[in-house]
Amino acid sequence: MSVNIYSDMSGPETDPTTFYSPSAYSKRYPRDQIFEKHLEIVGKLNKEVQGIKSDLYKPYGKGKREVYHIYGTDLVDSAPIFIFIHGGYWQEAQVTHDTYVFIAKNLHKQNVKTILIGYELCPAVTVEQIQKNVEGALKICLEYAKNLESRSVHLAGHSAGGQLVANLLESFVPSLPEEERKLIRTAFLLAGIYDIIPLTKTEYNEPLKLDEQSAKKVSPMFKKFPKCDVKVYVIVAENDSPPFLTQGKQFHEHLIQQGLNSEHILLKNIDHFDLMENLDNEEFEISKLITKCVTES
Repeated sequence: MSVNIYSDMSGPETDPTTFYSPSAYSKRYPRDQIFEKHLEIVGKLNKEVQGIKSDLYKPYGKGKREVYHIYGTDLVDSAPIFIFIHGGYWQEAQVTHDTYVFIAKNLHKQNVKTILIGYELCPAVTVEQIQKNVEGALKICLEYAKNLESRSVHLAGHSAGGQLVANLLESFVPSLPEEERKLIRTAFLLAGIYDIIPLTKTEYNEPLKLDEQSAKKVSPMFKKFPKCDVKVYVIVAENDSPPFLTQGKQFHEHLIQQGLNSEHILLKNIDHFDLMENLDNEEFEISKLITKCVTES
């Protein structure tokens, strides 16, 4: 039986599971309400993309969640492509590739296509298998971008999606054919987690079934990253779980030490959830950053 990583939190702040709960640190709602409120908010926002021409539930694997959406199929072939990977600590069934489709609305206004990738969850698959499956999905998306002669591709991941995107930069992106590799310009890591080892001491690990060795293997914090041309934005929210803030700063420094072009951004008065909700606001700092990076590439 898996733990609801966002809602089923109780106990003192010293409890390791609570310490790694984004819900425990939001200042907007009680910890047992924030996740449901968040789903309510994004659910309403998602209705605003219904008129955008799209190609939905395209399969890339055998699992029911191994599908992706493309929004903006009415745009010119050369349009930039923004690819988003959701979070949920690799186990939260209520978070899917459908959860944040609203981010396609403002991007579509800027003539940018949006692809949202889903994936199977633990314990049906391992964290390492999720990574491999996401790589398979991305390969298909890059082939799509190449065939259409898209100007550029931009990657983004929230929470566990940040871990998945970060790991792509270790061996997957460097191994791509030059034509595809050069398409990828930026990576936005939104409230990501980069050292998975501490989770082995929490209730979250029940469906993950990680030990220290397997957790280290999927942790971007311990990987060597070859130099690449991708600009990385490591974005953290002030009102998030303390490890998310600490790890964001440490991972940014880890990338810099290895010669990557990384920028660390701390968002004041923002939590793990409204970081995503605010992407509906064109004046939000990260919305403007994404628009600038994607449209100017």
